[in-house]
Amino acid sequence: MMLRQDSLIKGQVLPMLGARPRKALESMEQEGLLLAEEIRLRPGHSLLVQGGGREVWLPLTVNVEDLLETMNILSQYSYYAFAEQLARGYITVAGGHRIGVAGRVTVQKGRVAALAETGSINIRIARQVKGAGKTALPWLFSRGQLLNTLILAAPGCGKTTLLRDLIRLISDEAGLTVGVADERSELAGCYRGIPQLDAGRRTDVLDGCPRDQGLEMLVRSMGPQVVAADEIGRRADARALENVLAAGVAVLTTAHARDLAEARQRPVLRGLLAEGYFQRAVILGRREGRPEIAGVAELPGGKLIYRGEM
Repeated sequence: MMLRQDSLIKGQVLPMLGARPRKALESMEQEGLLLAEEIRLRPGHSLLVQGGGREVWLPLTVNVEDLLETMNILSQYSYYAFAEQLARGYITVAGGHRIGVAGRVTVQKGRVAALAETGSINIRIARQVKGAGKTALPWLFSRGQLLNTLILAAPGCGKTTLLRDLIRLISDEAGLTVGVADERSELAGCYRGIPQLDAGRRTDVLDGCPRDQGLEMLVRSMGPQVVAADEIGRRADARALENVLAAGVAVLTTAHARDLAEARQRPVLRGLLAEGYFQRAVILGRREGRPEIAGVAELPGGKLIYRGEM
């Protein structure tokens, strides 16, 4: 595992950065670098590495030239080729890593048309943790049928990592055809339409498409037995889920909430839970800085049928 992470950082992540940030990261202690989840560049501030539940400020003050050099590398010196993605606030690069950007935008007809000037960069490192879904998987089936499942966690607790591995396991081990609506290119990490992360051999991915539209498109076009999407919460998501379930397709998705009590305080989730859209909820937390399954609950009642060691 450590060798794979070392190859990931040195082979994919470090080459994306300008010379000064790259050198600063190469001098960082090995364990902290291997645990890196996000690398943040803000001019006038120290280079920040976040991961494993901690922050490390490196002794390098980022400047504007560092940003420009890094953006040139990320865009392969063809900034305009990525203009459409940048207008959404991020680009996805080879390896499935997502690069978030902030700065000054231009607006046309009330919509963001382009990122005019880059003010900061956040490199979110795509990590595939195979086996992350093994514990939860048996609790998501009843009489051989996958139950509609909602994964709940606070930000940074591994919802996407767990969902990604469950998609892979359901596809490869349970033998079901899965359709993934990957609005922000985080689940499969598609680059030019091809998944960079292992989503399973029976999985089809619709990348960069609005979640609600993607879910319905997959049902119409790809004939999935299961559809999956990350971070539902809009009313349009609820309407799409209703149509998906009416077609007899199972649903696997996530939402921002620390537990069922908090989920029921959010209007859209409250409605979905009250109307019985889901039969299982997986609750995630962190232990010693690492994501871990806190429990699996039976819905609609919320009775815990599996309790983790947190």
